[in-house]
Amino acid sequence: MMKRCRVGYALFLLLAVCTTNLGAESVCPPVATVPTRAQLHEAALRARDRGVLWRFERDGRHGYLYGTLHIGKLEWAMPGRAVGQALRETEIIAMELDPTDPSVAKAMNAPQSAQDTPAVPSQLWRRLRALATNACVPWENLQAMPPMMIGTTLEILEPRWDGLDVGYGNEVILAGLAKVSGKEVAVLETVATQRAALLGGSPAEQLARLERIVSGLETGKSRKSTALFAETWANADLGRLERYREWCECDTPDDRADLEQLAFARNPGLAAGIEDLHRTGRRVFVAIGILHMVGDKAVPKLLAARGFKVERVAFDVP
Repeated sequence: MMKRCRVGYALFLLLAVCTTNLGAESVCPPVATVPTRAQLHEAALRARDRGVLWRFERDGRHGYLYGTLHIGKLEWAMPGRAVGQALRETEIIAMELDPTDPSVAKAMNAPQSAQDTPAVPSQLWRRLRALATNACVPWENLQAMPPMMIGTTLEILEPRWDGLDVGYGNEVILAGLAKVSGKEVAVLETVATQRAALLGGSPAEQLARLERIVSGLETGKSRKSTALFAETWANADLGRLERYREWCECDTPDDRADLEQLAFARNPGLAAGIEDLHRTGRRVFVAIGILHMVGDKAVPKLLAARGFKVERVAFDVP
C-alpha cells in the first residue's frame, strides 16, 4: 500500500475507462458497478466512520482534514456520524485533484518527452503485458501511457481481487456527494505536481521503480500489503498506520526514497493550499491520502506549525 500514493486522483476516471467489465469470467477480478438502491440502503444502514479525521481551527474558523483511502468497498462508501457531520458543516470539499474532471485524467496520462521516457527492455514489457492480461485490462488501453503510469495503473487495479476498487474510493464518493449537495470542489495540487512526483527522476530511476512495482505484483507482495493497509485504515487505527514500517514489508532504502518523493515531499504544498482555502473565510473539508498524515512531515503537524489548532476527532466505537 505504500506505493498506492503513486496515483493521483486524476487517474481514477481513466481506470473506469480502461477496465473491461468481464466480471462474468471467473478468471477476472470483480469490477465495481453502480450500486442498486437496495445496496445503497444497506450501506447506509451499516455506515460507520473509517479512516482518520481531524478538526483544525484558526482565526475563529474551523475546518476538517480527512485521511482517505484511494480504493474501497461498497460497504465502506457511506460516511459515518462524525465524517457526515463534518461534511454538513463545511462549504468546500478540497482534494489533491478532482477525480471527476476528464481533462485531468487525460493530462496525467499524456506521453512523456522522449528524453524523459525510460527505455523499457522487451522482457519487462512482456511482464507488464502479462500483468495486464491477468487484470483483464486490454493492452491497447495502456500502451500509450508513460511506462510508470502503466505500472501504477496495474498496481491500483490489483486489489480488486480482494474486493477493493477505485470506484469505491473516498475521493470518488466525496466528489459525488459534493455534486449532490451543491458544495464546491477545490483542488490543492496541479497535474504537473503529481506527474513530477510519479514520473520524476532520471529514466534509469524510473525504470528501477517500475521493476519494483512489477516484482511486487508478480510475487503478491503488493496485494498482501495493500489488503492489510486497507483494513488498518478501515479500523481507524492511526497508531498502527504510524508504525507501518514495522509490518508493511516496504522499509528498504528504495521504498523510503519512493515514499519521500511520492508523498512526504508534497506535504508542505498541501498544507499551504489548505491555509489558502482557510483564508477565504469559508469552511473546508480537506480529503487527502492517509499517507500524507503520518510521519514527521505529516500534514496535521505542518498545519499546527502554521498556527492552527489541530485535534483528532474521536469516532464512535463500533
